Amino acid sequence: MFERCDFLMGAGHSVVIVIPATLPDAETYTVSVNNEYIRFKAGYEDIAEMAYPGGEIFERIANNTQIGLVEYEGGDLPPHITNVAYVEVRRSLS
Repeated sequence: MFERCDFLMGAGHSVVIVIPATLPDAETYTVSVNNEYIRFKAGYEDIAEMAYPGGEIFERIANNTQIGLVEYEGGDLPPHITNVAYVEVRRSLS
């Protein structure tokens, strides 16, 4: 569905994920992370997986049970979080 994402780092340990797509309709969204990869799910369906920098971004994501998602396909950046995902920290995403 998408092959990259960006991260908005805020004060303290806050972080929001910006994805270059509109998410499919689902009752829940999940972001699974380890220190090397990030995976996105809509319901039970995997919709994207990619390598990412890990490090501080991983620590910020891992310190939350939910994370804000901003769906951004170009134009003006939305002024608010468009969805929320549950966070799942994994030793491995295989």
